Amino acid sequence: MTRKDIIKDFFKKTVLPVALAALLFTMCKPSFTKDGVTDYMMVWLISGIPFGIWRLRLWLIPRNFDIGGTAGIWALNFIIGGLIGGVIIVWRLLVAAWYLILTVYRLATYNNESNRVAREVDTMVADTNKNK
Repeated sequence: MTRKDIIKDFFKKTVLPVALAALLFTMCKPSFTKDGVTDYMMVWLISGIPFGIWRLRLWLIPRNFDIGGTAGIWALNFIIGGLIGGVIIVWRLLVAAWYLILTVYRLATYNNESNRVAREVDTMVADTNKNK
């Protein structure tokens, strides 16, 4: 693995999810803060909607309801999507913390002898694949 791959992996797995979570939190902060007190259940739901709404595999479709029932069913869909997304965003933040540690380890051991051998093998495999 080259330094470029390590940095690319770091940005993809660490910086991007943390930046997206921070952006969601700052954008939606007025929605879940009342009188200076933060409602963490609302943080969970609102921040989780972009991560979980597209993972919601079973949508409840409102049929033969009035406007109140239809709005309630759609609200329930978004609540379920927010709960699923809250779990996913926590998982992504845990993965980001793990990749932060892993990137520091990879960069610290980049010039070891075992890494040089692995890089030589990678370049030989790449050369072999390129010649085919």
